[in-house]
Amino acid sequence: MSIFLDLMNHEYPSRIPYDWETRKKYLDLPFPITEYQERIKKVQKLMDEKQIDSVLMFGDSGNPSDLVYFANFIPFGRAAIVIIKNKSPTIITDAILHGEPINSHAWMTWLEDFRPVNRGTLEIARAIVQILEESNTRSVGVSGLSDIPSALYEKIKSKRINLLDISLEISLIKSVKSDREVELLKELGKITVYAMQAAIENIGVGKKENEIAGAVNKVMLEQGAHDRAFLSIVNSGAKAGLKHSYPTNRKIIQGDMVYIDIGAMKFGYMTDMSRTVVVGKANQEQKEILDVIYNGYMTLVNKLKPGLSDKKFIELAKQLEQEAQYVVKKYPKRIFLGLSVHHPIGTTLFGFPSNEFSDINFQENMCFAFEPMAHILDFGTAVIEDDILITRNGYQIITPYDLIHW
Repeated sequence: MSIFLDLMNHEYPSRIPYDWETRKKYLDLPFPITEYQERIKKVQKLMDEKQIDSVLMFGDSGNPSDLVYFANFIPFGRAAIVIIKNKSPTIITDAILHGEPINSHAWMTWLEDFRPVNRGTLEIARAIVQILEESNTRSVGVSGLSDIPSALYEKIKSKRINLLDISLEISLIKSVKSDREVELLKELGKITVYAMQAAIENIGVGKKENEIAGAVNKVMLEQGAHDRAFLSIVNSGAKAGLKHSYPTNRKIIQGDMVYIDIGAMKFGYMTDMSRTVVVGKANQEQKEILDVIYNGYMTLVNKLKPGLSDKKFIELAKQLEQEAQYVVKKYPKRIFLGLSVHHPIGTTLFGFPSNEFSDINFQENMCFAFEPMAHILDFGTAVIEDDILITRNGYQIITPYDLIHW
Protein backbone atom coordinates (compact mmCIF):
# COMPACT_ATOMS: atom_id res chain seq x y z
CA MET A 1 0.00 0.00 0.00
CA SER A 2 1.34 3.43 -0.94
CA ILE A 3 2.47 5.69 1.90
CA PHE A 4 0.56 8.47 0.14
CA LEU A 5 -3.10 8.87 1.01
CA ASP A 6 -5.54 9.52 -1.76
CA LEU A 7 -7.54 12.27 -0.08
CA MET A 8 -9.73 12.97 -3.07
CA ASN A 9 -8.92 16.66 -2.60
CA HIS A 10 -8.40 17.32 -6.29
CA GLU A 11 -5.82 14.54 -6.51
CA TYR A 12 -3.05 16.31 -4.63
CA PRO A 13 -0.89 13.62 -2.98
CA SER A 14 -0.10 14.03 0.70
CA ARG A 15 1.03 11.83 3.57
CA ILE A 16 -1.13 13.78 6.04
CA PRO A 17 -4.86 14.49 5.56
CA TYR A 18 -5.90 18.05 4.86
CA ASP A 19 -9.64 17.55 4.31
CA TRP A 20 -12.05 19.90 6.07
CA GLU A 21 -12.77 17.52 8.96
CA THR A 22 -9.06 17.38 9.73
CA ARG A 23 -8.42 21.08 9.25
CA LYS A 24 -11.31 22.46 11.25
CA LYS A 25 -9.97 20.98 14.50
CA TYR A 26 -7.09 23.45 14.31
CA LEU A 27 -9.03 26.44 13.00
CA ASP A 28 -8.21 29.61 14.95
CA LEU A 29 -10.26 32.56 13.69
CA PRO A 30 -10.33 36.09 15.13
CA PHE A 31 -14.02 36.39 14.21
CA PRO A 32 -16.98 34.01 13.86
CA ILE A 33 -17.39 32.33 10.48
CA THR A 34 -20.64 34.26 10.08
CA GLU A 35 -18.64 37.50 9.84
CA TYR A 36 -16.60 36.12 6.95
CA GLN A 37 -19.78 34.89 5.29
CA GLU A 38 -21.23 38.41 5.50
CA ARG A 39 -18.12 39.71 3.74
CA ILE A 40 -18.63 37.19 0.94
CA LYS A 41 -22.26 38.30 0.64
CA LYS A 42 -21.09 41.88 0.08
CA VAL A 43 -18.94 40.65 -2.80
CA GLN A 44 -21.85 38.68 -4.24
CA LYS A 45 -23.99 41.81 -4.06
CA LEU A 46 -21.25 43.64 -5.96
CA MET A 47 -21.30 40.84 -8.55
CA ASP A 48 -25.02 41.47 -9.10
CA GLU A 49 -24.45 45.22 -9.43
CA LYS A 50 -21.59 44.76 -11.90
CA GLN A 51 -23.31 41.85 -13.70
CA ILE A 52 -20.29 39.58 -13.40
CA ASP A 53 -20.31 35.81 -12.98
CA SER A 54 -17.28 35.32 -10.73
CA VAL A 55 -14.74 37.17 -8.62
CA LEU A 56 -11.03 36.39 -8.46
CA MET A 57 -8.80 37.66 -5.66
CA PHE A 58 -5.09 36.97 -6.07
CA GLY A 59 -2.52 37.49 -3.33
CA ASP A 60 0.79 36.30 -1.97
CA SER A 61 2.90 36.38 1.19
CA GLY A 62 3.93 39.95 0.42
CA ASN A 63 0.35 41.17 -0.03
CA PRO A 64 -2.17 38.78 1.54
CA SER A 65 -4.78 41.46 2.29
CA ASP A 66 -7.78 40.00 0.41
CA LEU A 67 -6.81 36.47 1.41
CA VAL A 68 -6.79 37.48 5.08
CA TYR A 69 -9.96 39.54 4.92
CA PHE A 70 -12.11 36.98 3.16
CA ALA A 71 -10.46 33.65 4.05
CA ASN A 72 -8.16 34.16 7.07
CA PHE A 73 -5.28 32.78 5.00
CA ILE A 74 -1.66 33.93 4.83
CA PRO A 75 0.21 31.81 2.27
CA PHE A 76 3.91 31.08 2.12
CA GLY A 77 3.70 32.08 -1.54
CA ARG A 78 0.79 32.62 -3.95
CA ALA A 79 -2.90 31.96 -3.50
CA ALA A 80 -6.25 32.94 -4.99
CA ILE A 81 -9.88 33.01 -3.90
CA VAL A 82 -12.57 32.32 -6.47
CA ILE A 83 -16.14 33.34 -5.67
CA ILE A 84 -18.95 31.96 -7.84
CA LYS A 85 -22.60 32.93 -7.53
CA ASN A 86 -24.61 30.59 -5.32
CA LYS A 87 -21.54 28.48 -4.49
CA SER A 88 -19.11 28.27 -1.61
CA PRO A 89 -15.82 30.09 -2.31
CA THR A 90 -12.72 28.15 -3.30
CA ILE A 91 -9.14 28.89 -2.28
CA ILE A 92 -6.22 27.71 -4.42
CA THR A 93 -2.53 27.88 -3.58
CA ASP A 94 0.75 26.62 -4.97
CA ALA A 95 2.59 27.54 -1.75
CA ILE A 96 2.88 24.00 -0.37
CA LEU A 97 5.94 23.33 1.76
CA HIS A 98 7.49 19.87 1.28
CA GLY A 99 4.26 18.64 -0.27
CA GLU A 100 2.06 18.93 2.82
CA PRO A 101 -0.94 21.29 2.64
CA ILE A 102 -1.94 20.83 6.28
CA ASN A 103 1.26 22.41 7.56
CA SER A 104 1.36 24.98 4.79
CA HIS A 105 -1.35 27.02 6.58
CA ALA A 106 -4.26 25.01 5.14
CA TRP A 107 -5.57 24.76 8.71
CA MET A 108 -5.92 28.57 8.93
CA THR A 109 -8.80 29.11 6.53
CA TRP A 110 -12.51 28.58 7.14
CA LEU A 111 -13.06 27.93 3.43
CA GLU A 112 -13.82 24.22 3.08
CA ASP A 113 -12.89 23.99 -0.61
CA PHE A 114 -9.10 24.21 -0.32
CA ARG A 115 -7.22 23.23 -3.48
CA PRO A 116 -3.45 22.86 -3.42
CA VAL A 117 -1.55 22.64 -6.70
CA ASN A 118 2.04 22.02 -7.69
CA ARG A 119 4.25 25.08 -7.53
CA GLY A 120 4.23 27.22 -10.65
CA THR A 121 2.22 29.99 -12.24
CA LEU A 122 0.85 27.71 -14.95
CA GLU A 123 -0.41 25.20 -12.38
CA ILE A 124 -2.32 27.77 -10.37
CA ALA A 125 -3.61 29.33 -13.60
CA ARG A 126 -4.95 25.99 -14.82
CA ALA A 127 -6.74 25.37 -11.53
CA ILE A 128 -8.37 28.81 -11.56
CA VAL A 129 -9.47 28.53 -15.18
CA GLN A 130 -10.90 25.06 -14.52
CA ILE A 131 -13.19 26.48 -11.81
CA LEU A 132 -14.24 29.35 -14.05
CA GLU A 133 -15.04 26.98 -16.91
CA GLU A 134 -16.97 24.60 -14.66
CA SER A 135 -19.24 27.48 -13.69
CA ASN A 136 -19.63 28.74 -17.28
CA THR A 137 -18.08 32.07 -16.29
CA ARG A 138 -17.98 34.67 -19.05
CA SER A 139 -16.98 37.67 -16.92
CA VAL A 140 -14.67 37.89 -13.91
CA GLY A 141 -14.21 40.74 -11.48
CA VAL A 142 -10.58 40.81 -10.37
CA SER A 143 -9.26 42.42 -7.23
CA GLY A 144 -5.73 43.55 -8.05
CA LEU A 145 -5.90 42.97 -11.80
CA SER A 146 -2.56 44.69 -12.39
CA ASP A 147 -0.86 42.35 -9.89
CA ILE A 148 -1.86 38.95 -11.26
CA PRO A 149 0.90 37.01 -13.04
CA SER A 150 0.96 37.46 -16.82
CA ALA A 151 0.63 33.71 -17.37
CA LEU A 152 -2.63 33.68 -15.39
CA TYR A 153 -3.89 36.74 -17.24
CA GLU A 154 -3.16 35.20 -20.63
CA LYS A 155 -4.68 31.87 -19.62
CA ILE A 156 -7.96 33.52 -18.62
CA LYS A 157 -8.06 35.77 -21.68
CA SER A 158 -7.45 32.78 -23.96
CA LYS A 159 -10.76 31.36 -22.78
CA ARG A 160 -12.50 34.55 -23.93
CA ILE A 161 -13.45 35.46 -20.39
CA ASN A 162 -13.89 39.20 -19.84
CA LEU A 163 -11.92 40.72 -16.97
CA LEU A 164 -13.09 43.70 -14.92
CA ASP A 165 -10.90 45.40 -12.33
CA ILE A 166 -12.91 45.73 -9.10
CA SER A 167 -9.97 46.57 -6.84
CA LEU A 168 -11.42 49.89 -5.69
CA GLU A 169 -14.80 48.36 -4.91
CA ILE A 170 -13.20 45.61 -2.81
CA SER A 171 -11.02 48.18 -1.06
CA LEU A 172 -14.12 50.18 -0.16
CA ILE A 173 -15.76 47.08 1.32
CA LYS A 174 -12.71 46.60 3.54
CA SER A 175 -12.43 50.28 4.49
CA VAL A 176 -15.34 50.33 6.96
CA LYS A 177 -14.51 47.97 9.80
CA SER A 178 -16.93 45.80 11.73
CA ASP A 179 -17.15 46.26 15.50
CA ARG A 180 -15.13 43.04 15.93
CA GLU A 181 -12.40 44.35 13.63
CA VAL A 182 -12.31 47.59 15.62
CA GLU A 183 -11.81 45.65 18.85
CA LEU A 184 -8.93 43.68 17.32
CA LEU A 185 -7.31 46.88 16.05
CA LYS A 186 -7.70 48.47 19.49
CA GLU A 187 -5.96 45.45 21.01
CA LEU A 188 -3.15 45.82 18.48
CA GLY A 189 -3.03 49.55 19.21
CA LYS A 190 -2.33 48.83 22.88
CA ILE A 191 0.39 46.35 21.94
CA THR A 192 1.97 48.92 19.64
CA VAL A 193 1.92 51.59 22.36
CA TYR A 194 3.66 49.23 24.80
CA ALA A 195 6.30 48.61 22.13
CA MET A 196 6.73 52.32 21.43
CA GLN A 197 7.17 52.98 25.13
CA ALA A 198 9.85 50.29 25.25
CA ALA A 199 11.63 51.88 22.29
CA ILE A 200 11.65 55.35 23.77
CA GLU A 201 12.71 54.15 27.22
CA ASN A 202 15.64 52.32 25.61
CA ILE A 203 16.91 55.33 23.66
CA GLY A 204 20.04 56.80 25.14
CA VAL A 205 23.59 57.79 24.31
CA GLY A 206 25.59 54.69 23.39
CA LYS A 207 22.56 52.50 22.66
CA LYS A 208 22.54 50.79 19.25
CA GLU A 209 19.64 51.10 16.84
CA ASN A 210 19.22 47.33 16.67
CA GLU A 211 19.14 47.08 20.48
CA ILE A 212 16.18 49.45 20.52
CA ALA A 213 14.47 47.55 17.70
CA GLY A 214 15.04 44.32 19.61
CA ALA A 215 13.23 45.76 22.63
CA VAL A 216 10.33 46.72 20.37
CA ASN A 217 10.00 43.27 18.82
CA LYS A 218 10.28 41.52 22.18
CA VAL A 219 7.48 43.55 23.73
CA MET A 220 5.16 43.14 20.74
CA LEU A 221 5.38 39.35 20.90
CA GLU A 222 5.17 39.25 24.67
CA GLN A 223 1.99 41.33 24.55
CA GLY A 224 0.27 38.98 22.10
CA ALA A 225 1.20 40.03 18.56
CA HIS A 226 1.84 37.24 16.09
CA ASP A 227 4.54 39.25 14.33
CA ARG A 228 5.58 42.74 13.30
CA ALA A 229 3.40 44.44 10.71
CA PHE A 230 6.61 45.41 8.91
CA LEU A 231 10.31 45.75 9.64
CA SER A 232 10.67 47.74 12.87
CA ILE A 233 12.46 50.98 11.98
CA VAL A 234 14.87 52.71 14.36
CA ASN A 235 16.84 55.24 12.38
CA SER A 236 19.22 57.85 13.82
CA GLY A 237 21.64 60.55 12.82
CA ALA A 238 21.85 61.96 9.30
CA LYS A 239 20.55 58.68 7.82
CA ALA A 240 17.28 59.24 9.64
CA GLY A 241 16.47 61.67 6.85
CA LEU A 242 15.91 58.64 4.63
CA LYS A 243 12.93 57.79 6.88
CA HIS A 244 12.59 54.11 5.94
CA SER A 245 15.62 52.00 6.80
CA TYR A 246 16.55 48.88 8.73
CA PRO A 247 18.10 49.29 12.19
CA THR A 248 21.88 49.02 12.32
CA ASN A 249 24.55 48.76 15.03
CA ARG A 250 25.05 52.54 14.91
CA LYS A 251 25.30 53.98 18.41
CA ILE A 252 23.05 56.86 19.41
CA ILE A 253 24.84 60.12 20.21
CA GLN A 254 23.79 63.29 22.00
CA GLY A 255 21.62 65.53 19.80
CA ASP A 256 20.42 62.75 17.48
CA MET A 257 16.95 62.85 16.02
CA VAL A 258 15.83 59.21 16.33
CA TYR A 259 12.97 58.14 14.10
CA ILE A 260 10.88 55.13 15.26
CA ASP A 261 8.28 53.49 13.01
CA ILE A 262 6.66 50.28 14.27
CA GLY A 263 3.54 48.16 13.87
CA ALA A 264 2.13 44.98 15.32
CA MET A 265 0.38 42.17 13.44
CA LYS A 266 -2.18 39.64 14.63
CA PHE A 267 -4.37 37.43 12.43
CA GLY A 268 -3.09 39.43 9.46
CA TYR A 269 -4.35 42.75 10.89
CA MET A 270 -1.79 45.53 11.27
CA THR A 271 -1.12 48.81 13.06
CA ASP A 272 1.37 51.58 12.29
CA MET A 273 2.81 54.14 14.71
CA SER A 274 5.73 56.60 14.62
CA ARG A 275 7.48 59.05 16.88
CA THR A 276 10.60 61.22 16.65
CA VAL A 277 12.83 61.52 19.70
CA VAL A 278 15.64 64.03 20.20
CA VAL A 279 18.40 62.77 22.49
CA GLY A 280 18.91 65.64 24.89
CA LYS A 281 17.31 69.01 24.27
CA ALA A 282 16.36 69.83 20.67
CA ASN A 283 18.31 72.66 19.10
CA GLN A 284 16.46 75.55 17.46
CA GLU A 285 16.58 74.04 13.98
CA GLN A 286 15.24 70.67 15.15
CA LYS A 287 12.54 72.31 17.25
CA GLU A 288 11.36 74.41 14.31
CA ILE A 289 10.78 71.33 12.14
CA LEU A 290 9.22 69.27 14.94
CA ASP A 291 6.85 72.08 15.91
CA VAL A 292 5.55 72.29 12.33
CA ILE A 293 4.68 68.60 12.52
CA TYR A 294 3.14 68.84 15.99
CA ASN A 295 1.01 71.85 15.08
CA GLY A 296 -0.10 70.17 11.85
CA TYR A 297 -1.03 67.01 13.73
CA MET A 298 -3.04 68.83 16.39
CA THR A 299 -4.84 71.08 13.91
CA LEU A 300 -5.80 68.37 11.47
CA VAL A 301 -6.66 65.49 13.77
CA ASN A 302 -9.24 67.69 15.48
CA LYS A 303 -11.01 68.19 12.15
CA LEU A 304 -11.74 64.48 11.79
CA LYS A 305 -15.35 63.33 11.95
CA PRO A 306 -17.86 61.35 9.90
CA GLY A 307 -18.92 63.17 6.75
CA LEU A 308 -15.69 65.14 6.32
CA SER A 309 -14.44 64.57 2.81
CA ASP A 310 -10.94 63.20 2.46
CA LYS A 311 -10.29 65.84 -0.21
CA LYS A 312 -11.23 68.62 2.22
CA PHE A 313 -8.92 67.10 4.83
CA ILE A 314 -6.05 67.14 2.32
CA GLU A 315 -6.87 70.72 1.30
CA LEU A 316 -6.66 71.86 4.92
CA ALA A 317 -3.28 70.14 5.21
CA LYS A 318 -2.03 71.82 2.03
CA GLN A 319 -2.93 75.21 3.51
CA LEU A 320 -0.81 74.44 6.56
CA GLU A 321 2.04 73.30 4.30
CA GLN A 322 1.91 76.64 2.49
CA GLU A 323 2.14 78.43 5.81
CA ALA A 324 5.27 76.40 6.56
CA GLN A 325 7.07 77.24 3.31
CA TYR A 326 9.63 79.20 5.30
CA VAL A 327 10.87 75.81 6.56
CA VAL A 328 10.83 74.18 3.13
CA LYS A 329 12.89 76.98 1.60
CA LYS A 330 15.71 76.28 4.05
CA TYR A 331 16.25 72.82 2.58
CA PRO A 332 15.97 73.16 -1.21
CA LYS A 333 15.62 69.84 -3.06
CA ARG A 334 16.14 67.73 0.06
CA ILE A 335 12.91 68.02 2.08
CA PHE A 336 9.56 66.28 1.84
CA LEU A 337 6.84 67.99 3.86
CA GLY A 338 3.54 66.12 3.91
CA LEU A 339 1.04 67.10 6.58
CA SER A 340 -1.84 65.15 5.01
CA VAL A 341 -0.18 61.74 4.77
CA HIS A 342 -2.57 58.97 5.84
CA HIS A 343 -3.32 55.40 4.88
CA PRO A 344 -5.60 52.57 6.07
CA ILE A 345 -4.76 50.03 8.71
CA GLY A 346 -6.25 46.56 8.95
CA THR A 347 -5.35 43.76 6.57
CA THR A 348 -3.56 46.27 4.35
CA LEU A 349 -1.72 49.59 4.62
CA PHE A 350 -2.93 50.64 1.15
CA GLY A 351 -6.36 51.63 -0.13
CA PHE A 352 -9.10 53.78 1.45
CA PRO A 353 -8.82 56.24 3.09
CA SER A 354 -5.48 57.63 1.89
CA ASN A 355 -3.82 60.39 -0.10
CA GLU A 356 -3.83 58.07 -3.09
CA PHE A 357 -7.59 57.39 -3.01
CA SER A 358 -9.14 60.52 -1.52
CA ASP A 359 -12.50 60.66 -3.30
CA ILE A 360 -14.53 59.54 -0.27
CA ASN A 361 -16.01 60.87 2.95
CA PHE A 362 -14.82 59.61 6.31
CA GLN A 363 -17.31 57.15 7.81
CA GLU A 364 -17.85 55.71 11.25
CA ASN A 365 -15.55 52.69 11.85
CA MET A 366 -12.97 53.70 9.26
CA CYS A 367 -9.51 53.10 10.74
CA PHE A 368 -6.34 54.64 9.38
CA ALA A 369 -2.86 55.85 10.24
CA PHE A 370 -2.31 59.61 10.15
CA GLU A 371 1.34 60.64 9.88
CA PRO A 372 2.21 64.29 9.17
CA MET A 373 5.90 64.25 8.37
CA ALA A 374 8.96 66.11 7.24
CA HIS A 375 12.01 64.12 6.22
CA ILE A 376 15.15 65.96 5.24
CA LEU A 377 18.24 64.38 3.72
CA ASP A 378 21.33 64.66 5.93
CA PHE A 379 19.21 66.05 8.77
CA GLY A 380 16.51 63.72 10.04
CA THR A 381 12.83 62.82 10.06
CA ALA A 382 10.13 64.55 12.07
CA VAL A 383 6.95 62.49 12.34
CA ILE A 384 4.01 61.93 14.63
CA GLU A 385 1.94 58.95 13.51
CA ASP A 386 -1.08 57.50 15.23
CA ASP A 387 -3.85 55.09 14.31
CA ILE A 388 -7.26 56.71 14.30
CA LEU A 389 -10.80 55.37 14.47
CA ILE A 390 -13.64 57.50 13.11
CA THR A 391 -16.43 57.33 15.67
CA ARG A 392 -20.10 58.30 15.50
CA ASN A 393 -19.39 61.90 16.50
CA GLY A 394 -15.68 62.35 15.93
CA TYR A 395 -12.55 60.27 16.30
CA GLN A 396 -10.56 58.15 18.75
CA ILE A 397 -6.80 57.66 18.88
CA ILE A 398 -6.18 53.92 19.26
CA THR A 399 -2.42 54.38 19.79
CA PRO A 400 -2.52 57.04 22.54
CA TYR A 401 0.96 58.01 23.72
CA ASP A 402 2.97 61.18 24.39
CA LEU A 403 3.50 63.18 21.20
CA ILE A 404 6.44 65.37 22.17
CA HIS A 405 9.85 63.81 22.82
CA TRP A 406 12.17 66.72 22.16
